[in-house]
Amino acid sequence: MADVVLDANVLIGHFDQHDALHGQARALVRELRQGGHSAQLLDFLVNEAVSVLCRRAAQRRTSPPNLDTILAKILVLYGEDEIEFLHGEVKRLFRNIIEVVMKSSGALNFNDATLCMLQQEGIIGKVATFDEALGQYPGFQVWGQ
Repeated sequence: MADVVLDANVLIGHFDQHDALHGQARALVRELRQGGHSAQLLDFLVNEAVSVLCRRAAQRRTSPPNLDTILAKILVLYGEDEIEFLHGEVKRLFRNIIEVVMKSSGALNFNDATLCMLQQEGIIGKVATFDEALGQYPGFQVWGQ
């Protein structure tokens, strides 16, 4: 079966047990596995998820995420080469990515636009996401739809 990219919002929901999408994210990952799909983790989406989780750990007064546990899990994924680094592709597609952000009037952020361009180029396949704006980009393929 094909790899499915996990968007940052799915990663955040999966790792933060107090996230509003925690149950949905866990169910989505379980459904992927049961369907024989592999989760594809992209460096810039892991970076985004870590940044959000760090901010939550520092600012959330009640029920902050357990950052030490989450980061340890991410380091295991890194050690097992489960994170795909695409810096070269982002550099190559940079102008197109910015154009997608501009055309969307900011509805798609830089990382969202990067996903759109990577998929358009055939570098990635479907994306598991809770972001409805991504699904509005012409031709973008959301896993499960």
